[in-house]
Amino acid sequence: MPVDVLVIGAGVVGTAVARELSLLDVSVAVIERWHDVGEETSKANSGVTNCGWSLKPGSLEGQLVSASYPQWPQLTTDLGVEWRKVGITMLAFTDEEVAALPAWVERADQNGNEALLLEGDDIFEYAPHASLSTKMAVHIPEEAVVDSVRLTVAYGEQASLNGVRFYFSQPAVSAEHVDGVVSEVSTPHHTFRPRFIVNAAGLGADDVSRILGGEDFAVTPRRGQWALLDREFGSRVPGILTGVPGPLGHGPMVLPTAHGSVLLGPTAEDQADKLDRTTDEANLNEVLARCTQMMPAIDMRFVTKRFAGVRANSDPTYRIGWSGSAGNVVHVAGIRSTGVSASPGIAQYVRDLLVEQGLSSTPKSNPVRVLDYRKPLWSGLDCAGAAADPLGRTVICACEKVTAGDIHQALSDPLPATSIIGVARRTHATWGRCQGSACLSGVSFITSMYTGHDPWEIPYHEPGSQLGVGATDD
Repeated sequence: MPVDVLVIGAGVVGTAVARELSLLDVSVAVIERWHDVGEETSKANSGVTNCGWSLKPGSLEGQLVSASYPQWPQLTTDLGVEWRKVGITMLAFTDEEVAALPAWVERADQNGNEALLLEGDDIFEYAPHASLSTKMAVHIPEEAVVDSVRLTVAYGEQASLNGVRFYFSQPAVSAEHVDGVVSEVSTPHHTFRPRFIVNAAGLGADDVSRILGGEDFAVTPRRGQWALLDREFGSRVPGILTGVPGPLGHGPMVLPTAHGSVLLGPTAEDQADKLDRTTDEANLNEVLARCTQMMPAIDMRFVTKRFAGVRANSDPTYRIGWSGSAGNVVHVAGIRSTGVSASPGIAQYVRDLLVEQGLSSTPKSNPVRVLDYRKPLWSGLDCAGAAADPLGRTVICACEKVTAGDIHQALSDPLPATSIIGVARRTHATWGRCQGSACLSGVSFITSMYTGHDPWEIPYHEPGSQLGVGATDD
């Protein structure tokens, strides 16, 4: 199958690249080893859209994050994704932490970001929820959050509407080479003949590089554990709280999400297993204790879920550029925890690399740029609409205000959900305070109408995770 660009990986970076290329008059295919978009790092992250204040000045990471930030208001409006400025406040509790704050103000200034050094009552003017034990703080007003799970889906949906073909459960397994370039890439079911390849495989980018005959580098998985607090607590957290960074990054945050809940975490644990997303009480409780130090009013009775994600680290980080041994391969690896923040900039950077090497830069005629259909049906409730579509406006998930129509939409083209978690990723159904205890049956019934499975046979996540075992003789 000939294709101008083959993108390997459908996380937030891979789908962002696919979306950007879908605006050009070129053919693009995306292969993904899992059954849906955003199945690895992208499904369990902070959702912060960093304004670039904390990154190393002049680094590629800093440049791409900074290039991305001004795009978020229009981009998220077009994609129908929640985004809002909340600000971030770095809290210092010891004399050593206080001494470190001026350097962070200087770094923010070098990156073109406003940073306010605060003490006394000024701290609580900007962060009224911060601990009274805070000695000094730095406040960066431009920091923002996005619904990163829906963002990944929306990138993919817009790309699909513009002609990008997605092939799920299709890992790259082999490649052929001619004159130093990759001539063919095979999955278990298809063989592609690409002009160019973008390796955006995240945690698997090192394995994909070896399959393609590229560089031998290592991706180190770093686990981050989180606790999620219910929306009812969300109004008490107007902005992000964080501590003075340590060797593994900024460490725990008290983080308001784009959709009104609160995240506490993450941990930062280097590990060998790329797929280990288990949680452990000792490490997570240590992080939660740090969060409570920053905000003593945290009420753990509002915790609805504990979960973990795995970030893809490498040395060097932000390995973005042409392979030295597979001439038509662009690596996009080692993106760490800033993949969401930098995704628009990374996509444009990769586009430019490809165009410089001969990919057509001709814009596609009348591409889809606005995902109007993504607007939740709940937002348009009215008597006339309800009378015309009573079943569509039936509320299935009361916690997240998800209607039957929203779920039908999630199960329709483009890039339809094929599992309960896929529906949740697109609608937030089952992700509220009750964690699906009240709505799972309704979600599974509607999903069964599209998948052809009986409700108890629908995968909760990947194949083999069915909800039940079916009928019995009891």
